[in-house]
Amino acid sequence: MKIIWHGHACFWIETNGVRLLIDPYPEVEDDGIGDVDYILITHEHTDHYGKVELLSRLRDATVIGPKTVYMMAVADGITKVREIQAGETVELGNGVRVTAIFMEHPSSQYPLGYLIEGDKKVFHTGDTYPFPALQNLRGSVDVLMVPISGRSTANEREAVQIVEDIRPKIVIPMHYGVYSSASPEKLIEELRRRRIFAFVKVLRPGEEFVV
Repeated sequence: MKIIWHGHACFWIETNGVRLLIDPYPEVEDDGIGDVDYILITHEHTDHYGKVELLSRLRDATVIGPKTVYMMAVADGITKVREIQAGETVELGNGVRVTAIFMEHPSSQYPLGYLIEGDKKVFHTGDTYPFPALQNLRGSVDVLMVPISGRSTANEREAVQIVEDIRPKIVIPMHYGVYSSASPEKLIEELRRRRIFAFVKVLRPGEEFVV
């Protein structure tokens, strides 16, 4: 599996030949994003939906998102779009599937996270705070993408609780650096202080990480 962080909450993932893009924000450098089969949107806020209209057309990709995202995409003239609800699983081919999971993000109508299962299991939380149901994923996630900004989502300390609840093998901090000055180093310090053992991979925008 290949993972590229494009800043904020935007990731490009390739697994079993299926190419996914998650949450392209308005300022993302779209020229640096490769081919895309599916664009997953966690919720309707601009910093997650921002460049969907452009990129879906440029890459001829199918957009998948909750009800509000579906309605926005249709209003933008996007025809390759599919609504997904919390608890629903979509098969993408080549043994790759995506399951939508409800997240705790009160300012959104239908906030979702996505569990992506291919050659590895990756969980992109979207925007969320810690909440008990995350423990249902405990031990089943290889790579966790977790927000740390503290702006309408978990901060570094709260992100540690999410890591503790899920217990992934690898943690990639996100939702910082574009609209927030949150620190991955604070996340690492807090994990050490609480003796929570997970490998934290801090990515630079555009950096490829192979799992």
